[in-house]
Amino acid sequence: MNGCAAFILVTSLFVMQNGGTSLTWSTILLWMLISVVSAVGNAGVPMGCFFLTMSLMSGIGAPVAILGIILPIYTIIDMVETAENVWSDSCVAAMVNHDEARS
Repeated sequence: MNGCAAFILVTSLFVMQNGGTSLTWSTILLWMLISVVSAVGNAGVPMGCFFLTMSLMSGIGAPVAILGIILPIYTIIDMVETAENVWSDSCVAAMVNHDEARS
């Protein structure tokens, strides 16, 4: 779920920055952790990351209407997320296969 974690992080920082929240290094690091943990629990359905990000942003009181800017191009973003997830999973499978072949 690397693509979903990256989307959650970038989109959350975008919404917070445009919503008037000050971004400190501690805030960015905290959202890195939140995005990774929440991406692990995300369902693998179309637009799952979008709605997960929307729920996280509404949970902190950020203006979720800003996400409307992303919605028209989200299909393309979702394709990139899926490609990144498949690529990273296939890399891990290739590494495990390589290690298993040596033993």
